[in-house]
Amino acid sequence: MTEYSNKKGDFMRKKWSAMIMAIMLVVSMFSFQQVGQAKKLAESTLSDSINRIVEEKLAGADVSITVRDRISGKMVYDYSGETTVKPASNMKLLTTAAALEVLGKDYRFNTSLYTTGKLSNGVLKGDVYLKGQGDPTLSIEDLQQFAEELKALGIHKIDGRIVGDDKWFDNDLLTPGIWVGDESYYYAAPITALTTSPNTDYDSGTIIVEAIGSKVGDLPSVKVTPNIGDLQIVNEAQTVEVGKTNTITIERLYQTNKIFIKGNLPIDKTKKEWVTVQHPTTHTLTTFQAVLAEAGIEYTKEKVFQAATPNSAKLVAIKQSMKLEQLLIPYMKLSNNGIADILVKTMGKVKNHHGSTKAGLKVIKEYGNSINLNMEDWQFEDGSGMSHENSVSSLLVSELLFKVQGEDWFPTYFTSLPVAANADRMVGGTLRNRLKDPITAGKVYAKTGSLTGVSTLSGYVEASSGQSYIFSVLVQNKSDISIVIDEIVKEIAEEL
Repeated sequence: MTEYSNKKGDFMRKKWSAMIMAIMLVVSMFSFQQVGQAKKLAESTLSDSINRIVEEKLAGADVSITVRDRISGKMVYDYSGETTVKPASNMKLLTTAAALEVLGKDYRFNTSLYTTGKLSNGVLKGDVYLKGQGDPTLSIEDLQQFAEELKALGIHKIDGRIVGDDKWFDNDLLTPGIWVGDESYYYAAPITALTTSPNTDYDSGTIIVEAIGSKVGDLPSVKVTPNIGDLQIVNEAQTVEVGKTNTITIERLYQTNKIFIKGNLPIDKTKKEWVTVQHPTTHTLTTFQAVLAEAGIEYTKEKVFQAATPNSAKLVAIKQSMKLEQLLIPYMKLSNNGIADILVKTMGKVKNHHGSTKAGLKVIKEYGNSINLNMEDWQFEDGSGMSHENSVSSLLVSELLFKVQGEDWFPTYFTSLPVAANADRMVGGTLRNRLKDPITAGKVYAKTGSLTGVSTLSGYVEASSGQSYIFSVLVQNKSDISIVIDEIVKEIAEEL
C-alpha cells in the first residue's frame, strides 16, 4: 500500500510539473511575442519620427542614416543607408581601428639625439642629429632635456651642423584635399617626421600666437608659445578703445614663414590663434637652436640642415611618447587631424616600409578587408577626414562599428570616443556641449565630423529600454545641422 501510494504521488508530481512547464512555456511564448511586438512598434515609431525630421529639417540635403542592434548587428532603421556621403572626421573611426590593429595600443613614437665627431675641451667637432619618427607629442621641454643631455657629456660648443633627420616620412607635407585657405590653421597642419607641439592637445606643427591689447593707437603686444623658431611676425594691427569692433586676424601667408597680424584689437581684448608652421622639421631645429643657446651651448653654424643620420653616429638619448592607447584620448576626443595624418604615415612605414599617406591608406584598406568590410565602397584620400573627396555610406560606418567590437583592443577604442554632455574636455571632447538631455547625457559615445556643408555623428547609444544600439548619421549639402543630428540621436535613445 505504501509503495503504491509513493508511485501514485510520484506520478501526480510529474503530471503537475509537466503542466507547470507547459503553462510557463505558453507564458514565455506570449511574453516573447509581446516583446517582439513592442520592439516592432518602437522601430515603427522611430522610423516615423526620423523620417519626419529628415523631411522637415534636412530637405535638399544628402542624408544617410542607419541604426543597428549592438549585439546582433541587425538593422533597426535605414534611411538611404547605402547613399555615400562625405564622412568628415568620422573617417577617423576607420583610421583608429587600423592603427590599433597594425601598430598596437602599446606603440610609442621615438625621437633620438645623436652626435658625430670628437669632443675635445668642451667642443664637439662634429654634428648633432635629431632623428624623428613622427612623434606628435615632442615638446620644447623635450628639446630642453636633449640640451641637458649634451651638457652632461661636457659639450659647451658645437663646431658643426645641427641636423634634422626626418627621413622616416616622405616629403609631402600636406594631405590631398587641403584647401589654400585652410593651410594657416591647426586643423590643416603640415606633417613631417620631426615635429613639435605647443600644448598637451598635441597640435603638432603649430605655434600659439596671442595678440594682447596695449596702449590705444599702438601695436598690440604679441606672445608666442612655445617659440617663434624660423617664423616671422609682421604686426600691422592696432589697439583701439574699449567697445570698438574686434577685427583682428592672425594668419600665416600661404607658403611663407610670415605670420601677419592685422585689424583692430580693443584694449580690453586678446586674440589667440593656433598657426601652422611652414615646415615642422626646420621649425623644430631652429627652436632647438634657441634652446641650446638658453642652455649655454654655442653652435658655429646658424643654418640648419636635413639629412639621414649616419650609421657611425653615437646615440645620446631617446625620447619616447606615451603609448598609443593614451594618445588616442586627445586625438579622438578633440578630433586631432595632425595625429590622424601621422598615424596614417606611420602605418605605411611600419607595414610597407614607406612613410607616406598613400602607403598608409593602403594599410587601412587591408585592415578593412581583413574584417570583411566592402572596401570598394569606401572612398578616401586621407585618414583624418579633411578631404572633400572622401565618401562612405552610413551602412558601412555602422558595419565597421559593429565588427570592431570583436577586437581585443575594442575597450581602448570605445574609451577614446567623445561622451555626450560630459564637461571634462578629455572625456566629453567634441560632444561635451551636445546631447545634454537626460535621455542622452552620458549615454552616447560617438565620433563627430564637420566640414563646410557636412555634419556627421556615428557611434553607440544606450536607449531608454536599457538596450544598446549602433548608429551612423551622415549629412552633406546642409549647413549648421548638428542640432538636427542630435535630435535624431535623441529619438533613437527615446524610442528604442
